[in-house]
Amino acid sequence: MTRQLVYLMDEICAGVEIYYTGRLGGQYLKTAYILCDDYTELMSKLYLLSQDSTWSDTKPNGRWKSYHDVQEDVRQVIQNTRPKEILTVQEIHDEMKERRVRRNDFFHSTSLLDLSVAMRSCVEAFCDLLDYGRLLFRDEWDETISAARNLHLLELMLRLERKGFSDPSTWFRVNELMRRMPRNHRFSKSDKMPKEGVHVTTHGEDVHFRLCLVHGGPEFRDELARLL
Repeated sequence: MTRQLVYLMDEICAGVEIYYTGRLGGQYLKTAYILCDDYTELMSKLYLLSQDSTWSDTKPNGRWKSYHDVQEDVRQVIQNTRPKEILTVQEIHDEMKERRVRRNDFFHSTSLLDLSVAMRSCVEAFCDLLDYGRLLFRDEWDETISAARNLHLLELMLRLERKGFSDPSTWFRVNELMRRMPRNHRFSKSDKMPKEGVHVTTHGEDVHFRLCLVHGGPEFRDELARLL
């Protein structure tokens, strides 16, 4: 099960990275929010399979189990195996179920197409997801997280951001820390390049590639067209 858990953690990393890609501009908040909701269901299913390899997400009549059916299966397992934790699980489930309703509204109501998601909603959703994973998988979660791409660092960023909602100085200190981070090693000894500041990427790397597409504008588009 550890390998599947690593795969899921890698997917969660992708979702958090999408959130931070457009965090300030809000371009991808809804996308990250929806992905986080999907990860919730995947995590529940993975947990149920870890407890019973014969568990299935289909009903006896062949129909798929709904999100609520799957969460109820998790609740039953926790009730039978760890009854002292059932209230904690139920509290997280209640929050997740509210998000599922909102997530579905995005798809089923055309009046919500122009509605975005607040940064706080994304942060709370991802923090609950990570709490949920640690609650379900316990020691295995902490043992496995180091094998995931960058989830431990991303989790720290999310929790610091959540703390910043009540203590604005928190994110100021995070920004100060980032400002002091060295640039790429190849540039750190250059007299013309300051040793502090954001990392510099070379053309072809994913971040630079994405930023060129987003901010390149008509001139960049025309230059690309001339290459065809």
